[in-house]
Parts: sequence; structure tokens; C-alpha cells
Amino acid sequence: MDFVQKGEHQPIQLSQDRSIRWIRKVLRPAATVFILALLWTLQYYRDNITGFSGHESPTDEGFKWESITPSKQLIYHPCHGEYQCARLEVPMDWNRTDGQGATVAIAMIRLPAKVLVTDVRYGGPVIVNPGGPGGSGVSLVLKEGKDIQKTVDFQTSPDNSEVQSSAKYFDVVSFDPRGVNNTTPPFSCFANPETRRMWKLQSDTEGNLDSSDASFNNLWARAIAFGETCSLHGASASELEWIGRFMNTPPVVADMVELVERHAEWREKETSRLLRNGVQVSKQKQRDIQLRNKWQRGEEKLLYWGFSYGSVLGATFAAMQPGRIHRLVVDGVCDSRDYYAGNWLKNLQDADSTLQKFFEYCHEAGPESCPLALDNLHATTAVYYDILADVASNPVAVPESMTRGPDIITYSDVHAMVIQSLYSPMALFPTMARLLADLSHRNGSSFADFKAKNLKATHEPGYNPEALSGVLCADGKDIHGIAKGEYREYWKTLRNQSQAVGDEWATVRLPCAGWHVRPNWAFDGSFVQNTSHPLLFIGNSYDPVTPIRNAVTMSSGFSDSVVLQQDSLGHCSTAAPSKCTANFVRLYFQTGELPPLGTICEVDERPFGLPGV
Repeated sequence: MDFVQKGEHQPIQLSQDRSIRWIRKVLRPAATVFILALLWTLQYYRDNITGFSGHESPTDEGFKWESITPSKQLIYHPCHGEYQCARLEVPMDWNRTDGQGATVAIAMIRLPAKVLVTDVRYGGPVIVNPGGPGGSGVSLVLKEGKDIQKTVDFQTSPDNSEVQSSAKYFDVVSFDPRGVNNTTPPFSCFANPETRRMWKLQSDTEGNLDSSDASFNNLWARAIAFGETCSLHGASASELEWIGRFMNTPPVVADMVELVERHAEWREKETSRLLRNGVQVSKQKQRDIQLRNKWQRGEEKLLYWGFSYGSVLGATFAAMQPGRIHRLVVDGVCDSRDYYAGNWLKNLQDADSTLQKFFEYCHEAGPESCPLALDNLHATTAVYYDILADVASNPVAVPESMTRGPDIITYSDVHAMVIQSLYSPMALFPTMARLLADLSHRNGSSFADFKAKNLKATHEPGYNPEALSGVLCADGKDIHGIAKGEYREYWKTLRNQSQAVGDEWATVRLPCAGWHVRPNWAFDGSFVQNTSHPLLFIGNSYDPVTPIRNAVTMSSGFSDSVVLQQDSLGHCSTAAPSKCTANFVRLYFQTGELPPLGTICEVDERPFGLPGV
């Protein structure tokens, strides 16, 4: 069976198609807050993961975002082949009532539905958010939009004459949030890209907080310098409407409301255009179509699927706009109350258990599939900690090769690789095992190759590390001026939560210690709401940064919502293949029906090629 049923409900039998193959891939720059922990591996995924259904990002050298004039109406333009792009003009300050002031041009992308808007089976736009904060929704749709569409669409082609009229086919739509990537004005704390690159390279040499006796002091000083620099950019802005004060989560929720409304306006106009220019139907049918597609001003509802920080954005939308929910899925669930408190203390509860699963699966798979495996589970676990201790005291020297220069493999390098592997075990546990096995023999060549490939990811177009801090520091409580000793105690708290991830996690809000610009509009609402349609929360049994308990906690505040648990490892349900999960997501978008309470979806496969359970 594909799922375990708890409670008195009868299992729902669902079709077992292959559209969920995309979930074995990574949601590239952006699937997490967690974006920092994943950046190093993005190029690895693109170069090395094979056998999946994902698509390369389309290239369109002739398309330039600046060729689109921002407009208050949603005007789609052809871009990147079969996609459509737009720049939606919205107020910088949504609370300004005089109609004046600066504006933001939101970069949007649409993968059109497989049916026209005049078709009764047109389901509307499913808006997706990749996380971050600071992830590019445009990049997400270009790379994964087709596979997301396969998951939410009815499983049979609309060209099949037997498809019933109740089937739905959706647009997949996303956007670059304020300050991110193609949305303007940009948010930057550096004078130019070269300055940012030099800062990044210098930061890399410090390692993590536990790399050396001096690491904490050095990283603390760098965080203060970074936060103060970003704040100075705001202080020196020529007007009060500086993007840094208007890029936290509540203004983005308002942008999403505008997006939903303006898409409905476009839908109505597109309906009229199609009926005028070629769709041949009777007069009565025309009236029915126009009535169905009429823009319901101020009442249009959201269809949404958000990952990681995207769960905060989704929950905040539901809290601020409870009457505007048509479908809302949050996947890899953050505790939004903890997020807005700025604590980041409700993330690591399952991190070390996820690492323990690596040892268990490695031992089960054996040395043919997991070269780190030894005679028993205890020995396999022990060799890992021996490697960490050895590299900490004696970094591995690696001579140059034909493809890279000389390098050293440090404790921080190993630690970062392990964290990244916990995010995506299906993709990276085999690599983790191979790299560690080589290091056990003091051979760092494969690890150096891995590092060289992934260094490129942090210098790709659209990568802006400031955006993450710009959003989370503004959303959380003000910790500017916190004493170094107090932050050190906070670090110790996180280390006690997780030996595997605590050091890295303590750096997430570190820049906020020097960040003193506060947002114009802060969230002060409640996560206890009656929504117009129940929400679907999805979490994994072992997620290193968004434990399943967060999904349960957040669901308890939203009436009639349901938690779907996927019995797998990794961050978000996309970390492992599960036809069961895919079918429940499709069922929800197609009909609004939620999984029975207590449903646990099994996966189709486990790391190291182990069969699903």
C-alpha cells in the first residue's frame, strides 16, 4: 500500500501515475530558508542527478525583463519559449492612502494551463513559492513548473475525449518577491557584485561558529559589519520609501492579493478576446462562459503551494486573508509564531534523528551501495565521528587536478556537506557516504571536486544573500544591540537541540544583531483562523529543519485543516518520491478534498536504492 491509515476512515484509492517524479529533484535556489544551507549543492544537483523528469531552465537570450514596461494591469508577454512574463506595478507602501509614492515592479512568470480560460476545465493559477526567504519564484517555475503542473493537473490529457468536465487544468504562476532577482527596485547591501563576491569569499574562510576558538568572535564581528552596512544603505536612501523597509512578509501578502485580483481581471479580458476572435459557441454558451470568468472584484481567492519559508508566507496569507483561500498547501512547515518572534528555536528537533537514519540506511544497504558501511551499525556510526575529529585537528591537503586548484578539506567543509545531505537524502546520501569513505583514508580529491563544482552556485545570476537577512530580520523581533554573550548562550541552546545542525542554524539570524532598520508594516495577527477552505499541511517524519510537529502545531489553529505526514527523510515532501503524497495533493487541488485524519504516506524509494516501506 502507498499509505498507512490511522483512525476510522477508509483509505482512498488513488491512481499511481508518475507525475510526482519531479519531487526527487531539488527546488533549486530557493526551496528553503534555508537557502544558505543549500546553495553549495545547487550546481551538484544540476550536474549530477539523473533519471528524473525535471527540465533544464529554458534559455531565451533575446528576452530582457527591462523590455517589459511595468503596469497596474497584468499584461503577459511571451518569454522563455512557452512561458509568459509580466511586471506588475504595486505600491511600495500598501498603507499609503494618497495614491502617491514609490512603486515596486513585481517580476512574474506563468506556465499557461493546457486549456484555454474559456474551457470549463480551466482551474486558474496555482501560485507557488520556493522558500528562502529570498528565493526566486521565476527560477522555480522555469525549472520545475512543468512537473508541478503535472502534479496538480488532472492526470489525463485534456485532449482525451473521455475526460469529464469536472477535471481541472491549472496555470502555474510565481513571482520574485520584493528585493529579489528580477523584481525592482533591487535590495543590496553592497556597492557592486565584486564587493559582494569578495565579502563572500572572506566569509567562507571563517568556517562555522565552532571551527576554531576565534571563529565565533570573527563571525560575530562580520555579522555586525554586514547588518550595520545594510542598515546604513537604508539611512542614506534619498526617500523614506526604501525597499529594505517594505520587503518583509506582510507587504508580500498584499502583493499576492493584488496578483490574484489582477489575474482575474486578465482572465475576464482574455475570455472576451477569445470569444471575439475565434472560439465558436452559441450565444447562451458565451454568456455562461463570461459569467463563469467574470472578475469578482475584491473577492477572488488564492490557490497556493508553498515550501519551507513559503509555509510562513502561506500561513500569513491565511491569517491576514482567511476569506480568500480556495486551496492552500504548505509543505515543510515552519512554526510561524516562532519565526515572527525571531527565535528560530522550533526547527532542529528532528535533525539529529535524520542523521541517525543515514547510518541506519547505510548499514542496511551495505558496502556495495554505501561505502562507509562497516560490520555493524555502531561501527558505521563511530567511523563518521572519527572522521570529523580527524579533519578538525588535521585538515586534508589536496593537490591540484586538471579541473581545479589545490585545496584543503576542513571540519567546516564536512559539516556543511552533511547538513546539505540531510536536506536531500535521496540525492546526497550516496555522495555523502562516498566522500566520507574517501576521507577515512585521508583522500580528499573527490571532496575537493565536489567543492569546486558547487562554488559556482553562489555566484549565479539572481543569487542575493542579503534578501534572506532583509526579510527575516525585518519579520522577527528587533535584536539589534544584543550582547555577544547572550548570543553565545543562544548558540549553545541550538547546539543542545542538534549537534549536526545547531552551529549552522545559529548563523541564520546572526546578521540581525547589527540590523537596526525596522519594517514599515509588521505582522501582528493571529494564526487561529476560520478560513474559506481548509488548509493542507505536509511534513516529513524526519525533516532536519521543519519537524513534523510544526505542521501539527500550525494546523491546530486553522479550522478543519489536515496534516499529511510523509514517512520519509529530508526537507519538504519534495525530498523523496511518493505517489501517495502526489495523489493527495492532486485530489486537494482538483476537488478540495483533504486526506483522512492521520494519513501517513509511504515513499516509493529510500536512499541508497532501498525500497520504500
